[in-house]
Amino acid sequence: MTVHQAVIPPSDVRTWIHDGRQMPAWVREEMEGDLNSNGTFLVRSAVGAARVHPGHVVIKHDSGVWVRTPEEVAGLVEGFRACGAAHLPVGPGKVAQFGSSRKTKPRRGEERKLAYRPPVGTRPSIEWMFVADLSVDASYQRSIDNDSSRRLIASIAANFDWRLCAPLVVSRRNDGSKIIIDGQHRWAAAQRRKDIDQLPCCLFSYDSPEDEARMFILANRARKPMNRLDDFHAALAAADEDALEIRDLVTQAGLSIARKMAIATLEPGQVMFTSSISQALRRYGAPVVSAALTTIAECFRGQVLSNGSAIFGGLVKVFANPPQGFDPDDLYHALGMLDAAGWGDFVTDQSGTEARAIAMRTAIIEAINSLERVEAAE
Repeated sequence: MTVHQAVIPPSDVRTWIHDGRQMPAWVREEMEGDLNSNGTFLVRSAVGAARVHPGHVVIKHDSGVWVRTPEEVAGLVEGFRACGAAHLPVGPGKVAQFGSSRKTKPRRGEERKLAYRPPVGTRPSIEWMFVADLSVDASYQRSIDNDSSRRLIASIAANFDWRLCAPLVVSRRNDGSKIIIDGQHRWAAAQRRKDIDQLPCCLFSYDSPEDEARMFILANRARKPMNRLDDFHAALAAADEDALEIRDLVTQAGLSIARKMAIATLEPGQVMFTSSISQALRRYGAPVVSAALTTIAECFRGQVLSNGSAIFGGLVKVFANPPQGFDPDDLYHALGMLDAAGWGDFVTDQSGTEARAIAMRTAIIEAINSLERVEAAE
């Protein structure tokens, strides 16, 4: 069933599904950069740049451009009908802590009346702070221990230009510490040099580190995309309900959540697929997700889960729609036929999360059937 069959959008909403059909001009106008070899591309969405994967739906409304899975389109469109604009998604799925925005069109011949909410928070102080007195909170701040960040920091340091050095956004905590919310790369570049001992800063006072994390999410989503692990850990620091539930399910299964988006740094038992877990939770519920994660922990104990996302997707589909006569014990024996890396061979030719999950489910069911045939022959 296509998105057009699933929901009839209002006249002011345009939709296009990325399924191989020709891309319309209005989508190309919103693109940032070119189409990647894996079929993905970036668009300028209502909440910053968003990546469109094969199978995703691009929706254009007067509130902006949105990217959703086909299953999520109906809810978004109904939101347009109900209130004229969609909520800003913060964290994996909660908006209650941040409120919502609403847009209405003036009637013909009427002037648009602008109504502003009172400013939130207190005015910051603008101060020069010593570089050595600044620090970051790793619980929500992006990691700069990666090649792209190192190149950026080296470039800023080598070509430092005061005309490009906007004030850093800094939290002044009650204990006297100065925590950088925005401007970490500029700060790291200044640390490299010996001739820059102070930086201009906007100092704010927040109620808690959780409030800092929320501001970090809003500031970065409005400007550039965050990778899914940066997004998750920031939401976790902000006490987002979905993030907390995901963390609990992962840890209860005996796994942990990686901090960096790099396969080379992945340790045994660490997972990076928090967005896949979030989607599975919304679609299938916690029992299915818990069963899939626990199975991964038990069957691939001590292994690096380099293909963890695909294995998880396949297991979710097995538990959500088990074959007739399904026995979990058979599943453990079947998965034990290969290591985590070996199971990845079944999805090397597949693109898109859904296609990889379906291919993995097929491979898992076939492995179970082959074991049953061997047992029957004996």
